[in-house]
Amino acid sequence: MRWSNLFVPTLRDAPGDAEAPSHKLLLRGGFARQLHSGHYSMLPLGWRVHQKISEIIRLHMDAMGAQEFHLPAMHPARIWKQSGRWDVMGDEMFRLQDRKGSDLALGMTHEEVFATHGVEISSYKDLPQQWYQIQLKFRDEPRPKSGLLRVREFYMKDAYSFDIDEAGLDKSFDAYHDAYVQIFKHLSLPAVPVEASSGAMGGSGSNEFMVPSDAGEDDVVMCADCGYAANVERATSALAEVSDDAPPAAP
Repeated sequence: MRWSNLFVPTLRDAPGDAEAPSHKLLLRGGFARQLHSGHYSMLPLGWRVHQKISEIIRLHMDAMGAQEFHLPAMHPARIWKQSGRWDVMGDEMFRLQDRKGSDLALGMTHEEVFATHGVEISSYKDLPQQWYQIQLKFRDEPRPKSGLLRVREFYMKDAYSFDIDEAGLDKSFDAYHDAYVQIFKHLSLPAVPVEASSGAMGGSGSNEFMVPSDAGEDDVVMCADCGYAANVERATSALAEVSDDAPPAAP
């Protein structure tokens, strides 16, 4: 398409409620527009950026043998109640009923849905399986802010592995970790992997990739000597070793 025909509604000045530099640039550059609190329309330039990032993610997911899905954004309450997370998610989950009175939810995450398809794996010979998607997620964020950094409707790439044992799970975890390192490198983002809390997602361990930013709200503890890095919610420290020398001989 010719630039002269492209819809790019630029602004001379950012709106007064835009505080984060990234938010101001998105609005002034004509990449996105707010429809209402926490919900944004991606305009042609913004959607093109989204598609390019998605293709980079697909490139590295496909390279590790992961298969792409596209699952429903609206879920029956039944699968969330079965996992025990219907009540755990609390007010952050958008809930509704259809005309028959059946409880539904807009997906915050898709573990439950992927699990319903995982039961169709009929043999251990089919393992491991690496599945992922890039899909809309919804969260009833109480205080949307900073443009696309804290919203109620957003795209997320989520991935899941089905493994035969703990050793296989560890191998899958490392494969995803390495793929994410390459994705951030491809995007020229100085992301730092840090230990994190699993929270409502569960699991025995969790790493998250943090990108330094003045608009960020999370704090990370890092050690320049040993390379240790963790979210402050997860960070621990080791006491220096003290030798237990024998006491001086009695006079």
